[in-house]
Amino acid sequence: MNKFHKKVLFFFILLIVNILIFTSCKSKDIYDGKNLDYSTNIDNYNAKALSIKDVGNNSDDSLENEMNIYKVIKNISDFSIYNILITYEEINDKDNIVDKSQVFLDLALNPNESSKISFFNDNKIKRINIVSYEYSTLDKEVVVNLKEDTVTINKSNINLKDSKEYEVLTTSKIYKVKNSSEIDTYALDIKNTSKRQLGNITVKIGQLDKDGKYIMVDSISSYNILKPSEDIKMEIKALDNTKSIELLGYSYDDIKENANINIDLKLHKASISG
Repeated sequence: MNKFHKKVLFFFILLIVNILIFTSCKSKDIYDGKNLDYSTNIDNYNAKALSIKDVGNNSDDSLENEMNIYKVIKNISDFSIYNILITYEEINDKDNIVDKSQVFLDLALNPNESSKISFFNDNKIKRINIVSYEYSTLDKEVVVNLKEDTVTINKSNINLKDSKEYEVLTTSKIYKVKNSSEIDTYALDIKNTSKRQLGNITVKIGQLDKDGKYIMVDSISSYNILKPSEDIKMEIKALDNTKSIELLGYSYDDIKENANINIDLKLHKASISG
């Protein structure tokens, strides 16, 4: 190979390397593992992350559920959302708005996941009209106004951290401890693997129906101080139509640091207050 060909080959390789470096730098707009910077690509089109559908009473539901109006929300986006706040109007049989209220869903929905939402019906309400919804992503806060067909996107001011170093509780699989004609009881074993005393331990539990929809999100607390290597058992009461139960996250007080740590196991993120 002559000198001219060697120079051409050298410059060609240098060009490829520069392209790879440039591409790698651009990927930091999505995720920077060192600095934990996240960016969700949201615009006015894909910000409408929820589909909302009416649903009738399920024959598996208990009798008291006949007092409720149901809707199912589904995350149809390609990103995870949480802190979902739904604003709705209550419409009577004369098609008049009799009240306006909100319901908060303390649950992270990954793409294609669904949750059943219930609205109390006092027999004066003919239907529920969803007028807007709000949600957060890892770096943005979004408001979708369905009535005015507008979208507002702002940068989130919530400081989230990678939860790995804060996941100091080991948990067992959720298991059944009691069968009953009225309600089944499950349990979850929890152990403190840290070297610190932890207090106000609260687990967030999601119950799903046979179709994989979340039908209940519940928080169960233990106010005892858990010393290093100590464990506790927490009981869970299941709904009649619950087919599976998930541990969605947990929180605890770090007594030494005087801080509350809230961990979302679906997002793998932690928020710290105190």
